[in-house]
Amino acid sequence: MSIKQSMRDIDRAVEDSLGSHEQYEAKKDGRSQRRTYEKSIEEVGEIAGKTEAERLAAWIETTIRDEKKLPSSRRVRKKGAEICRDVGESISSNDWLGA
Repeated sequence: MSIKQSMRDIDRAVEDSLGSHEQYEAKKDGRSQRRTYEKSIEEVGEIAGKTEAERLAAWIETTIRDEKKLPSSRRVRKKGAEICRDVGESISSNDWLGA
């Protein structure tokens, strides 16, 4: 599955579970939860591979559906780091995922 398809699945989970994309898509300063999720999935893919990136995307989607709220940026980055470490990759605290 591509990052684009993973993000569509997450978008659908947000729509189904939260109904509103406002908080998810943009804040005043231009940052968004969606962009954080996408960047985290990309980083995991670069570090640990496509399968692990898909694993993070599935976790984000499931968390949204189960908890009916958006996981924080920090929580997503920490989960991404955990997934990378599970396959033997090291993550520095200076890395995007090293939250």
